[in-house]
Amino acid sequence: MAIEDYRPLLIAGLVVTEVALWQWRMVVAARGHRTGAFALGAVGAVLQITAITQVVSGVSDPLSVTAYAVGVGAGVLLGMLAGDRFSPGAVRMTIVTPEDDVAEALWSRGWPVTVQEGQGATGPLTVLSVAVERRHEARLHRDLAVLAPDASWVTDDLRRRAPVPPVPV
Repeated sequence: MAIEDYRPLLIAGLVVTEVALWQWRMVVAARGHRTGAFALGAVGAVLQITAITQVVSGVSDPLSVTAYAVGVGAGVLLGMLAGDRFSPGAVRMTIVTPEDDVAEALWSRGWPVTVQEGQGATGPLTVLSVAVERRHEARLHRDLAVLAPDASWVTDDLRRRAPVPPVPV
């Protein structure tokens, strides 16, 4: 096989990698990690230019163009998975449920839950708060789906704050 026969695979591989890096870069940047976002952007730019050059030089080859399109789709999916799984940070989930035994069930599974009792329009509620590393968020969602299928929750990013200097009096 000639090197030209591998062009679609080269294009797909370059594009999957570049788009995945782009997706991951957006997640990293949104979490305030500027240096990491810069590095991912620089590497992604080199890959993108290389991929586009390959597509343009073989634009009459429908397999190369298709490989580019498939690479973009696969790269988006891969980047989203990598962003959720490997990007740094922590989240806090606030869970509201009418059930009163959810905290004990989460504790038995090792989750660091804080519990508050509350009153809603329809009666008593339990409000739970759990802070976890981002990579554990999907597992916590799965546990909640099993333990408290009627619960609702909100997830917030936890970010490190820069120290604020005291205000002179």
